Amino acid sequence: MNNLDFQILKILDKNCRISYSEVANNLDVSVRSVSRRVDLMIQDGVIERFKVNFNYNRLGFRQHIVFLRPPPYKSSDEFFKDLQGIPEIERIWQQLDGSYTFTLFSKDAKHIEEINVALLKIGANLTGRAEVRMHLPSDIPFSRLDWKIIYQLLDNSRVSIGDIAAELGVSEKTISRRLKRFDNMRLVKYTPVINFEAITEMSTGIASFETIGPSKAIYENIKKEQSLKYWRIAGSVSPSIVLFLYGKNISEIYLMYERIASRNEIKNNRLSIVVKNCENSPLVRDTIRKIIT
Repeated sequence: MNNLDFQILKILDKNCRISYSEVANNLDVSVRSVSRRVDLMIQDGVIERFKVNFNYNRLGFRQHIVFLRPPPYKSSDEFFKDLQGIPEIERIWQQLDGSYTFTLFSKDAKHIEEINVALLKIGANLTGRAEVRMHLPSDIPFSRLDWKIIYQLLDNSRVSIGDIAAELGVSEKTISRRLKRFDNMRLVKYTPVINFEAITEMSTGIASFETIGPSKAIYENIKKEQSLKYWRIAGSVSPSIVLFLYGKNISEIYLMYERIASRNEIKNNRLSIVVKNCENSPLVRDTIRKIIT
């Protein structure tokens, strides 16, 4: 990984359906260089896949970030497998201090309670939870064709218009028109799934901050600090902010974390260094499949 790789990732993180020629023009490099660097990041597991995000409320789901500690009588591998057995859990991060952070989907408060019971059964000790807010519309209807297109984009949001059209048996013009509607109305977001643990000489930390007052304005101010290196997990429900911080070593991450934690608007905070992660839940895919079949 070099500086060009991170510049490419930053652009793809805003919209990974952007063409390589556009990325090349933005960075003043050749298209071949961009294509080669992206292919290498995929090959090395840095980019796991390209996904599509939308407001999961459309499927009746609320999304949460959960923090917990495992029971002392289980090995980390055993507990990791236990978490993978809970279908509502979407992505799991195991941390250096032995704790875990994960995202999950729930339908309502009763469903959350059922998930809590399942976690208690495997010996988990919950230490915190924050609801995630997707800043994407939830009140603009999706047609059945829209859901079919989203289903095609779930595992590879860079899939070509021609391939989607061929798979769904409609014209490329129809697919192009629907994708333009997605873009114009900001109904979806195309992002790469980045695995920083696959980058040699690179560490990742999950930093969470409880804010004094609404978190959106505070986050906008934090973004202005050019020295901070992070990817935001999602828009947490105010008053909290959750960030992925990354750096060459733990010390660099801690210095960035301390810089944010020292702000007057921050009340409580925590930092965990990630050592392992995995994508888990097929719940969204299965729910969309029921809509389109």
